[in-house]
Amino acid sequence: MFEQTEALINEAYDAKTTTNMGYTWIKHGKVQSTRWRGIKSSTQFYDLASLTKVIGTVPAVLVVLSKHRLSLDSKVCSILPEVVDDRITIRHLITHTSGVTAWIDNRDALNASELRQAIYRELSFGEDFNQKVVYNDYNYLLLGFIVEKLQHVPVQTVIENEVLRPLGLHNATFSPSALQSVPTEDRNGITIRGMVHDTKAFSLGQHAASAGLFAPMNDVVKFANWMLSDGGKLLNDSQMKGFSRNQTDNPALERSLGWWISNNAERIVLRHSGFTGTFILLDQQTKNGLVFLSSRVYPHPNKQFLDFRQKIYESFENEDR
Repeated sequence: MFEQTEALINEAYDAKTTTNMGYTWIKHGKVQSTRWRGIKSSTQFYDLASLTKVIGTVPAVLVVLSKHRLSLDSKVCSILPEVVDDRITIRHLITHTSGVTAWIDNRDALNASELRQAIYRELSFGEDFNQKVVYNDYNYLLLGFIVEKLQHVPVQTVIENEVLRPLGLHNATFSPSALQSVPTEDRNGITIRGMVHDTKAFSLGQHAASAGLFAPMNDVVKFANWMLSDGGKLLNDSQMKGFSRNQTDNPALERSLGWWISNNAERIVLRHSGFTGTFILLDQQTKNGLVFLSSRVYPHPNKQFLDFRQKIYESFENEDR
């Protein structure tokens, strides 16, 4: 089972598309095996990059909406008056169908407060609104601002208290030890460890909901197992089923609550990736899953990895039984 997928994974490493990697198989709801290449310690922390969105932000948004008796169809402008377009709902943000764009000069030189104000000032929702899935971090930065407005604390604090700790992800953190972290970049001859790779998340610090989470393999697998369960803890049955359902107005758009979903009559596979070389594949029906962590950006970004990643996605779907 998944022999071809595993062969592709090892081919990607042998082709030097990443300096290190670890991957865990979950088969029919049970963790089967974890394998490592180019790394000795399974307890080291990986920069999860955009996996932050589905591990932390989406569950946090769902929890907070329930607490405040709001829904996915609540208008963003009713919570954030800085967003003046009254068409935009929380559902549009969570599915990347808002059409949001924002061009910010000297973005990486701004501090957290300056960047937040620049985002509000430069926001626009273009012709792709509700027509296409256009993946954009600004959707999730706005979700983070919504959570902060409702909870009156930084979004990363909400994620820690309302998601990570209740799910038992006790090692997952936004402030990892550099010594325990896998290197993510070689910058001017200096190896970067334990510092978020994404520049927007770095500038926003504890206010970033798009990236910033670090975790060892065990915690990511624990999250994946929860996603393959029936919920109970944290989210109700209806919310859990929402992960495997298209949440857009167009069935062809293949987007659920944060996750990409395969448009396949036989299988509904969830997937999400992170820029640093991380991804999760899950089938809530067969209870099969693959958690993959790597540093494809160390010492420098490797684009060939992305070609292998797509092949791994397709192979997983073909072998998922």
